[in-house]
Amino acid sequence: MMVNVAEAKSKFSNLLALVGMGNDEVVISKRDKPMAVLLSYETFLKMKKQIDQKIDIEALENLSSSLDKYRGIVAEDELDYGYKESREDYLKEKYL
Repeated sequence: MMVNVAEAKSKFSNLLALVGMGNDEVVISKRDKPMAVLLSYETFLKMKKQIDQKIDIEALENLSSSLDKYRGIVAEDELDYGYKESREDYLKEKYL
């Protein structure tokens, strides 16, 4: 549902009740341009959780492994990601 600012002001309590029941989201426009969205708190929490999870996944993907510094020096099949600390010490001794 889309309403203009003036209508949103005059019917705010009704719009709040409508979205509070989880029935709808309300787009508030100014001069026919969408400016804001009024949505239920439940919907907001679901959206926030999805965004936070996506950010966490992206952050993990951007972290470099402590073994990345050995790429090119050591064959990929020699990098044992299950035992980073002991394997890292072994590779340091063997190749550095």
